[in-house]
Amino acid sequence: MSVAAPTSTLRHWNRLIQLAAASGSYSRCLRHYVPLLAAGLHGDASTFPSLAKSCAALRLPRLGCSVHAHALLVGAASDVFVLTSLLDMYAKCACLPDARRLFDEMPSPTLISWNCMVTAYSKSSCVTEAVAMFNTMRGVGVRPSGATLVGLLSGRVDSLSTRNPGLCLYGYSMKSGLDTDLPVLNSVLTMLVRAGQLYDACLLFDSMHEKSVVTWSAMVSGFLQTGDYMKVFGLFNHMQTAGYKFDSVALVNLISAAVLLGNLLVAKGVHALLIKSGFESEQDLMSSLVNLYAKCGDLEAAQEVFDAVHRKNVVLWTSMISGYAEGGHPDKALKMFDSMLCTDVEPNEATVSSVLSACANLGSANQAKKVEDHVVAIGLQKDLRVATGLIDTYCKCGNVTLAREIFDGVTTTNRDLAIWSAMINGYACIGEGSEALVLFNEMQNQGVQPDAIVFTHLLTACNYSGLVDEGLQCFRSLTVEYGIEPSIEHYMCTIDLLCKAGHLSAAKEFFRKIPIQLQNQVLAPILTAYSAHCADSSIELVSEELLNLEPHNSDHCVLMANMLNCLGKWKKATDYRRLITKQGLVKEPGRSCIEMSG
Repeated sequence: MSVAAPTSTLRHWNRLIQLAAASGSYSRCLRHYVPLLAAGLHGDASTFPSLAKSCAALRLPRLGCSVHAHALLVGAASDVFVLTSLLDMYAKCACLPDARRLFDEMPSPTLISWNCMVTAYSKSSCVTEAVAMFNTMRGVGVRPSGATLVGLLSGRVDSLSTRNPGLCLYGYSMKSGLDTDLPVLNSVLTMLVRAGQLYDACLLFDSMHEKSVVTWSAMVSGFLQTGDYMKVFGLFNHMQTAGYKFDSVALVNLISAAVLLGNLLVAKGVHALLIKSGFESEQDLMSSLVNLYAKCGDLEAAQEVFDAVHRKNVVLWTSMISGYAEGGHPDKALKMFDSMLCTDVEPNEATVSSVLSACANLGSANQAKKVEDHVVAIGLQKDLRVATGLIDTYCKCGNVTLAREIFDGVTTTNRDLAIWSAMINGYACIGEGSEALVLFNEMQNQGVQPDAIVFTHLLTACNYSGLVDEGLQCFRSLTVEYGIEPSIEHYMCTIDLLCKAGHLSAAKEFFRKIPIQLQNQVLAPILTAYSAHCADSSIELVSEELLNLEPHNSDHCVLMANMLNCLGKWKKATDYRRLITKQGLVKEPGRSCIEMSG
């Protein structure tokens, strides 16, 4: 009796542990192990697989190590099922050295063990090691299964130097008789889409006799990458016709397509489909729906969706704040942020970025300072994205001093291109061209490669500061040293720089080098310069060319009228002003705002 009782009790606890793990109650499973030990019992080969599975699901590697140690103490670690479950735990917790050590100690690794290692390496972006493991298992006579290929394809296999690795693996699946395995085909399809090989993905998709929601969703994401939302809607119609039930991934893709379309009627249709499919309480989907309504300009509908969710997470709050900030209601975005701070939901980097965007739109350095204080309080001040947002906001609010303090607070080695670009732009906005150039040289010395946006800021800085030679050098560096294709902004800044400095001949010479399709967009600064300098009447020919290029641009008509006035050609100037009225053109008034008294 004294021997039978503990065995019976151990069987009882094992049953509870196994049931909890099987039902997904992983925390309860681990809690059951405590009274088992308190009763003076020790786990056996039936106990540890469920415990390891729970540690893997909850990503608790330290506790998993303790489970491993207990298994060793009671002699259960030699059991193949225990070893495999421990290996799976280390793999899923991304403890690759521990997983590999355990794998190498296994006398005869099973197919599941091989699959664990292949998947672990692949998901941890160790694709070369994953492929090596795949080849090794084949070399020792272990035949890969469908799960092996799925595990291998779960990582960025497309990053390998091998040409078309996805198609190579698809060829292997055909050779090994796994080409009818739906998870394998779905994995190959997903990899082709991820690699941008949409044509091959379409061929594979059309050849598949059996499809699942995963198959359709993979194809949908491919068309989303190319912005072809009409094909996305077409695929969803086929899915409905074929009787497939949408899952959350498919619906997120549908919302993304609707965002690209930007049609409010379609947005409401998608909303109705979410309700019909029973996903109206899914927070991630509701966040996407809020974003959809905001992109379509219906912030009231977005607010209604937001209000209908009882337990709001940070993603939902951020979507609503971002909707107001991007929708031209920065004051409401800030009020929403204040409301969020009254809850137990803590803002993240994306939330702070949206709020800072609202502060910048208001031109309120005081509001930005309040946001910065909160950022420091929750420990986000070291985040590069947040620091960059603060710098950009302070610069747009005209307080470059505070922006520079934040910039200097980030160690030089941690500064990325975005934060350098934001600070250079700050100096450009206040006309401190020399400071912008000094900062640019520091950035180059740190080995940070500039992009087209940085050069736009530099040329703007030179333009506002009248640094002609430096500006021309920047433009040459853009094309010659870094091989960046100049954009319309680069041409505009350089033309404007030359014109403002009165270098009209150089401006005309530079203008001739600009691609013809862009010339109409840079004629205006030349006209303004000729008008300001009361240049000779030859510019009248340029005026007529400008009108032919953009006959409905009222700004150009006004410029030409002013220029003709300067030349003393009053009648022609009057004709151009009459043209504005005759064609119903409207001169859009400018507007600006400033913060007063805090």
